[in-house]
Amino acid sequence: MNMQSRAEAPEPQTLGGIALDVLRADILQCRLRPNTRLRLEELRERYRMSISPLREALMRLQSEGLVTLEENKGFRVSPVSPDHLMDLTETRIDIETVMLRRAIECGSVEYEADILSAFHRLSRQKKIDPTSPGVISSVWSREHRAFHTSLVAACASNLLMSFQNSLFDQAERYVALSISYIAKPRDDLGEHEALMKAVLAGNVELACGLCASHIRRTTEKVLAATKALTVI
Repeated sequence: MNMQSRAEAPEPQTLGGIALDVLRADILQCRLRPNTRLRLEELRERYRMSISPLREALMRLQSEGLVTLEENKGFRVSPVSPDHLMDLTETRIDIETVMLRRAIECGSVEYEADILSAFHRLSRQKKIDPTSPGVISSVWSREHRAFHTSLVAACASNLLMSFQNSLFDQAERYVALSISYIAKPRDDLGEHEALMKAVLAGNVELACGLCASHIRRTTEKVLAATKALTVI
């Protein structure tokens, strides 16, 4: 089965695919903030693209939960809230621990090698963009997604992989909203390394426990960091 992650997918060849990529990136990095109206004429000027591929991309993003379409009002970036974040957190834990169990049980030497490679690449990146303080590095984000994908890639379910990708996107928005407000550095690398070691050791219960605590720790940081933000 094809378990290729969105982050590793080939560059899109259509205008609709290009529009989808740039819009998704701006939403996930909160350059387009929650609740922002997405007027097609304004997007056309912003991205120098025709309306047709932009509309196609917005419809796709609506299906992913990143955009809403209101009758007689048009498109809008999906809102965020503490309740949504908590729901997202527990749903991610449910989905990812199921996937993790399956992956560890079905994993091969290639699966383990992919995890080691993904962790190595992630460990070489800085989380914060050195050229833009308070902004998450796009390279770190790509490798972070690739690492988490590698942990569950052997679960043998394209449907679950699709759910995981969508939930990961939703979580990325909250992290991007809060990143500049987080004062105390977090040992992301240590958490990822512990999770990797548990998976490679085949310790299902420890791996699932570490996965759940990793996701919940992110949520706690986001909630603590975003108390001052009116959007949440």
